[in-house]
This record gives sequence, structure tokens and C-alpha cells, in this order.
Amino acid sequence: MAVSMIFLFILALLLGRGNPADFLDTSSISRIAFGSCSHQDREQPLWSEIARYDPDYFVWLGDAVYADYRVRPMGWRAPSISRYSEQLHKMKVSPDYQSFQKRRTKIIGVWDDHDYGINDGGVSDAIYSAAVQDLFLHFLDEPADSPRRKRAGLYGSYLLGNGERTIKLILLDPRSQLNRETESVLGPDQWTWLDEELRSDPTTFTILGTGLPLLTERTYLDKWLLYPLERERLLAMVSRRPNTVIISGDSHFGEMQCANSTLGPLFELQSSGMTHNCLDLVPVMLCNYYIKYVSECSGCIAEPFVNLNFGTITVLWSGNPRVVLEVHGKDGVAIHYVVDLDLDPSLNHCPPKHEVAHQLVWQLTAISLVTLVLILLFYILSYVVVSVFARIVMLIRDKDHAE
Repeated sequence: MAVSMIFLFILALLLGRGNPADFLDTSSISRIAFGSCSHQDREQPLWSEIARYDPDYFVWLGDAVYADYRVRPMGWRAPSISRYSEQLHKMKVSPDYQSFQKRRTKIIGVWDDHDYGINDGGVSDAIYSAAVQDLFLHFLDEPADSPRRKRAGLYGSYLLGNGERTIKLILLDPRSQLNRETESVLGPDQWTWLDEELRSDPTTFTILGTGLPLLTERTYLDKWLLYPLERERLLAMVSRRPNTVIISGDSHFGEMQCANSTLGPLFELQSSGMTHNCLDLVPVMLCNYYIKYVSECSGCIAEPFVNLNFGTITVLWSGNPRVVLEVHGKDGVAIHYVVDLDLDPSLNHCPPKHEVAHQLVWQLTAISLVTLVLILLFYILSYVVVSVFARIVMLIRDKDHAE
């Protein structure tokens, strides 16, 4: 611990303190829980399990509600301001979540696409407004004098703990200024703010939260890799700050990835799917097969977890400080990894990639499901074609009889 604090002190002298974090909490902090993708119209089965771990903070990493709604299988429509407010209220007063809010755990967070207002949305969708942001901050019980109420976006920073037992938590908003045409994610103001936050308040441990997964290369996900220059810029900035862990959501499954940086391994713990898992329109078994055995994941160091889940970060301060990174399901811990904060960064590297052996039963099951889906689609299409053709024939006959 002494070595790491000397290093942080030197770092503080070199970088300068800069602006302090937006929020200060000097109480003792040892556990932070987080989650994403919670539909207000579905059962909320995980809140009692989260409560069992008694976290100091719970962080929403997006999709706390699904304010938008489907107009076709892969199409979404943005809500009116009244509908947006109604969906947030529905989630806030749901019995299980309401019970959790009465606990000592502080609840903070940012939005992602569905609680921003539209699937995979950004600034070009013209969804963002100060009124929408105020409604979401009201949902979080954000203080009236919060700096986040004065910004175009929900990004914010938190300094938690005191002395050597201090955590810095930085939450990004990758939606409010996301521009797909220019491939810009955070916008100039948020980039400047983030640079200052990463340079200020040297701490034993830092958490960076983003709804968009940062390290993943999986093909179908909305992710930072879709904006490669922005991703490289963020990775370069994060790599300057020692002992930083990424937390993310959005994907509808949980996993853990790692990438080597100049200051040692950069871990990302991803948790998503508090009320529904995988893809809504794909059978869970097929999605499970795809994620585990088909989709590429060069940085995965643990087997993905497809069932309903939430994440926790637990800091063990006694002795040499360590951080326990976990993804939990309804039946307990699904992913577990311990990070030693006192290791020499130059000697510390990512653990070996997790290799998943292909299983014949999964392959046969996946092929069978795909075959059944194709047969069903062919049957439906055939039925539609025959019905339309029969209707045309009947119209022609009726016309002939009329003449």
C-alpha cells in the first residue's frame, strides 16, 4: 500500500490536482453494485439479491427503463415527453425497486439509448432536451444543485471515501452528443471534462462507467469500436491513470474482458440484462450458443454469463488492497476475478484468454433451432402468399360474375 501511495503522490505532483470531482462522499466505501437493461413492464427479480450484498452505491449504466417502444420487430419509436415521464415513474414505483430505494444504498447513474429515448440513439435523433434530462435526474433523485443539472449531458464524477481508501468514480454519457455522421461520441465539452477528471484527484482505485462497451469486438453490439478514433482516444486517456477498471452494460449478458496498457492490465466488467437477457427476438439457447461459441471475443478472460445479472466491485482495503470483480445471477456468483492493486504495472499483464471448447450438443441444438425458425418463416410466408393469391382470384371471379 505504501508503494502505491508514493506513486500516486508523485503522479499528483506531475499532473496537478486540477478540478475536484463533482461529488464528494467521505464515508467508508467498500462495495459498488451496478446494472443495466431493466424493463419497467417486466418482473424485477434481482433487487432482493442486490440488497443481500448491501452495496454502498448502486450505479445505473443505462436502460433503467425502455421509454421508446417497438413499431416493428427491429424498429423503435421515440416517446413523447409525457410517455417518457410515465415510464420513469412506472419503474420508480415498482414494488421491488421501491423497496430497494428505502435501503441505505445510494443510487446514481447515467442513461444509455432506451432511457435516452431511442434504440442506438444519439444527437442526430434530436431526442435530447433539457426537459428530458431533468426528468431522468428527477428519477435518480439528483440534488437540486448538482453540476449535472447545468450540463448538456449526464456525465459526472464522484470521489468516494477518504485518505488512502478513496475511489474515484467517473460516469460517461455516450448518448447526448453521439454523432454517427462525424463518428463523435462524447463531444468537445465532455472530452475536456474527462481529461481534467482523469488528471485530478489521484486515488488508489478508479472506476470508469460507460453504457457502451469499450473493449468488446463482438460484431452485433452497439459499442465504442464503431467509432475507432474515439475509442483509441479514450483508451489512451484511461491508460494514463493507474488501477482503473471499466464497467459497462447494454449487451444483455455479463462478461469480463482485459487489454494490456502502459500501466498494466485494463479490465472491463460488463453487466447487462436485469429483467431480460440476450436478444428479445432470439431464443435464449440459440443466443447462448452464439455468444459463447460463435461471436469473437479476443479479450475475454471468463466465460460469458447470459442469464439475468448484475455486477459488483468490492474493495478489500486491509493489507495489500485488492478489488473483487463479480457478475451475479439469481443463483449466485457467475464471474469472479481478483485484481491486486499493489502489483508493479510493468510486471503485470492480462491473464490468458478464456477458451471455450465447442460442444456437440450446443451445435446440434443451434442447428435444430435455426432449422425450425426457417421452417416456421417459410410456412408463414407461404401462407401469406397463398392467402393473397386466393384473395386476388376471388376478386377476379366476383368481377366476372358482376359483369
